[in-house]
Amino acid sequence: MPELPEVETIRLQLDQKIKGLKITEVEVLNKKSFIGDFGEVRGVRVVGVRRRAKITIIELEGGVYLAIHLKLTGQLIYREKNQRLKTKDQKRGPYEVGELPNKFTRVIISFDNGGKLYFNDLRIFGWIKVIKDVREIGEDKLGPEANDEVSFSREYFKNILNKTKKPIKLVILDQEKLAGVGNIYANESLFDAGILPTRPSSSLSGEEIRKLRNSIIKILNDAIIHKGSSDNDEAYRQITGEKGTHQNYLLVYGKSGQRCPACGGSIKRIALGGRGTFYCENCQK
Repeated sequence: MPELPEVETIRLQLDQKIKGLKITEVEVLNKKSFIGDFGEVRGVRVVGVRRRAKITIIELEGGVYLAIHLKLTGQLIYREKNQRLKTKDQKRGPYEVGELPNKFTRVIISFDNGGKLYFNDLRIFGWIKVIKDVREIGEDKLGPEANDEVSFSREYFKNILNKTKKPIKLVILDQEKLAGVGNIYANESLFDAGILPTRPSSSLSGEEIRKLRNSIIKILNDAIIHKGSSDNDEAYRQITGEKGTHQNYLLVYGKSGQRCPACGGSIKRIALGGRGTFYCENCQK
């Protein structure tokens, strides 16, 4: 599932492409993928694109929004009028983009410049919703943004960790505690901070809390610079249809049995909370 860096990459790219454009048509090819009356957004201009946690929010004039959650296999691909395919991975795997629309295209949003936004979703878990209030996406239940150094303060982090003995990895994956961190970046952040993912949260020292907070912020921001991660089993694509590149910089995620880049030991894999968890038992304590 795309995490904060992937959704933020999409937000930045979409904001550049569709801000100021007017929606001329919405074609719903699968009813499960679009919730609400698309007539409410037809003929309405885009004010801008924002993000909350892993949800992309297209703000429209008149106090209407399109909230988009990609879930496991969703993609948002934008094509200019008459633009031809330029992606290099068009023939690889089930998440190829290729010519559009393709067999996994569920919704097509057209704009007054001739451009189109395609919502592709192989497994049909993702959705686009017409909403009037961003609180409809569960805003009040989400924690601070994990790359926001102000709201995600050291004091806030210390308070939530001291209240639970749950494994630290499960706490930073909890969107009600911290918004935007998923499995890839939880693994990478814990390795960067030298903390075992199974450690009880309340056992972390003040210095370890400081390190982990800094690692989370750093890892997420680095991944945004690299336009997200598109690992072999990841559906995520930029709005161009191209992969992100941060998978080339991952140190432990998906590398079970490989050498640790820090100590040369073997990277281990366990299941924690039903998620693949990767770590080095020498470097993480």
